[in-house]
Amino acid sequence: MEPVIYQGEVENLDLPGKYNAIVVTFGSFMLLSRSAAIAALQAFARHLEPQGLIFIDLELPVEDFKTQNIVKQREPIECADGSIILMQSSSSIDPLEQLNLTLIRYEKWLNGNLIVTELQCLPLHWFGRDEFISCLQENGYKNITLRANYTPDLQPTSYKDTLCFSALMP
Repeated sequence: MEPVIYQGEVENLDLPGKYNAIVVTFGSFMLLSRSAAIAALQAFARHLEPQGLIFIDLELPVEDFKTQNIVKQREPIECADGSIILMQSSSSIDPLEQLNLTLIRYEKWLNGNLIVTELQCLPLHWFGRDEFISCLQENGYKNITLRANYTPDLQPTSYKDTLCFSALMP
């Protein structure tokens, strides 16, 4: 069976049929603005079969609070063509908007010459644990569970844990 791929904004999700599960991993839900995140939860609810599940993981950017406005250099990446990619990043935090805005600069070097530079602005919006549970409840989700780090029996105990939510649409 060939997969069917759709492209669009999750907050405007309008696909044929209903699904047993919707999975949003690796913190990508955090790329959505607050209003888009709520709209996405509503769209997911419309697309789930009765007793369908959502799985969403979130992170808390506490480490970036400690290092905001400091330029961080990652280890160089050596490419198969002999070039090297350098990456620098710096985050700024807006606690009132619950926004972590990271600016990333990529440089590709070959034989001591800069070949290309790319800038990326990465806005990540975070939710607190109880806040996200409330959002799920307000949008009709039930049997909400929270685990840490993709481990079924592990409860979050640190801000460093990935918060893994699952919820049922009755």
